[in-house]
Formats: sequence, C-alpha cells, structure tokens
Amino acid sequence: MKHDDERPDEQFRRLVVQMASSRTEAVAARPAASPLRQMLHKVVAALRFDSASVAPAASGLRGAWGGAMATADVRHLLFSAKGRDIDLRVSPGDGGCSLSGQVLGPDEGGRVELAGHLRAGSPPPPPTRHAGIDLLGEFHVDDIVPGTYVLTLFVGRDPIVLPPIDIHAGD
Repeated sequence: MKHDDERPDEQFRRLVVQMASSRTEAVAARPAASPLRQMLHKVVAALRFDSASVAPAASGLRGAWGGAMATADVRHLLFSAKGRDIDLRVSPGDGGCSLSGQVLGPDEGGRVELAGHLRAGSPPPPPTRHAGIDLLGEFHVDDIVPGTYVLTLFVGRDPIVLPPIDIHAGD
C-alpha cells in the first residue's frame, strides 16, 4: 500500500519494517528439526592430517618424535566439515588417554559425544562420554581407555561425525 503523502525516507523505513516483520514471522513458522531428521542428517568430517601417519623426518624438527622441540606422546589430528576445522590432540594420562580439541569456525557453543566404536568380535565398547564446548570452541575428555571411538560434535543445526579414531596408550 503506497502512501502518497510520505517522504521517500519514510517510505523506505516503512518497507524495511514490513520486510523485517514478515521475515520474523517466516522464521517463527518454520518447524524445528525433528529428532528423526537429527538422527538421519549428519555431516561426516574428513581427516586432513594425522601426525601418526607422518614420518618424523618429513615433518622436520618440530615433528621429530622424542626431539627437544617435540611432544613425543601427543597425537595431532585435524578434520574439516561444513566450514569448520576440528583440531584434536590425544595424549597419555595417568588414568588413560586424554582428548582435547577445538572447533575452529563459526562461534558457537555446543557439546561433544565420544562413543566407543563397536566392532564384530570385540568386547563391548566403554560407556559414551560427554563434554561441553566452551565459547572458544574448546573441549576436553580425560581418562579414556584405549580403543576405537567415534566423536560427534553437536554445534549448529547438524551433528558433525568424525571417522573412527583409534586411541592407544602410546598415542
């Protein structure tokens, strides 16, 4: 509806308000993601780097296992998914291994889930562990027994699932 007696700046302001209110109504009318959609729609991360697969000579002094500049027991993994990089460090601890990581990308909190990966003929996996992702995108899980795990990050709309990770006492 055009108002002939309005100045152009008033017309513009009125149109902006109308557009904003119609956008707000459209977002409010959009249904929330169903649990079934959340279960079926997951983003799978791609492994970009694994320090366990790099020969010490290929990574220079910083990568030399046992060198003065190295942290010999720490394994570094880097994954990418949906505009985010996931930086993981696996290190030995007193009660098992420790997993620390950071989600690099859009600033969002969230949580991670570390679940044992069930393999045929293997004993049952350890219980699932949970940790929060802080405002800097960091998370930490301690006392992880050796085994194969699947890490799922719940940030944004779709869960991000990392491929199975083998965690050994010597990582």
